[in-house]
Amino acid sequence: MGTVLAVSATLPLASCGSDSPTKPTPQPPVVAPPTPPPATPNTPPVISGLTAQGTRKKEPANLADANEEIVLAATVSDAETATDKLTFEWSSPVGTFSGTGPTVRWRAPATVPAPIVATLQLRIVDGDQRVDRTVAVQVHDHAREVGDMATLFLREFSDSTIPAATVMRNFLPGCYGTAEETREVQDNRAKFRITKWSVGDPTVTVDFDGVCRYENRSGDACSTNPVRWESILTASGGHDAVAGVDQVAAVYRQDRWWLCDSKFDGKPVSGTALYRSLTGGSRQPD
Repeated sequence: MGTVLAVSATLPLASCGSDSPTKPTPQPPVVAPPTPPPATPNTPPVISGLTAQGTRKKEPANLADANEEIVLAATVSDAETATDKLTFEWSSPVGTFSGTGPTVRWRAPATVPAPIVATLQLRIVDGDQRVDRTVAVQVHDHAREVGDMATLFLREFSDSTIPAATVMRNFLPGCYGTAEETREVQDNRAKFRITKWSVGDPTVTVDFDGVCRYENRSGDACSTNPVRWESILTASGGHDAVAGVDQVAAVYRQDRWWLCDSKFDGKPVSGTALYRSLTGGSRQPD
């Protein structure tokens, strides 16, 4: 039996390509995205002024006549938003608005049985921000109030039993004609007793810082009433009578109307004493 030889042979390993090992492809460095700038805060709008002004010459601010249209103007700024991009919301429980934006018109109620204060509100909206501001407007019926007040004065003057202080209660203390008229009413009470009288309906004109026609008496409004008075002189028992019109000047002060002056423009019907008393003794009868 023959001998079997075991031969161990080491075989070389074949390789493909380059003898160098494969290198990984370089990757670009990772760059973090830039940090966004902080968001600009949306600050609320600023209303630095809100005015209410009528259109009559020299009419006081924050005042409206019945059915009068006045101008409302807001001064507004906003750090991030143009004014024309803001939303303007005007409101009031009374009256009506016309127009849009920072300047609009507001019409007062057509009838005002008694003076009222109308609160007019402006709200400005800018996204999630809003700001409010109000202005108070005094609303009167100028002609009616002045006419009623002048007529009441003349009717109470015609009743000789009513004290002078009551008759003069709607005259403004310190106004140019108040002291003179008080003396004339007191003089009438001391010297005369009015026995018969008539006071007609008033005719009223409103002209702020204007002039009442008769004797150029200053006033914001003028009321003229046709009047006639008959009286007895308490000292002698004589009878006097006068007829004409009485002009009452009124002024608007302290958010209300006041009387300021009264001038009788007429003639004696009989006697002259009453006429001289009503005119302060300054004029001769025609």
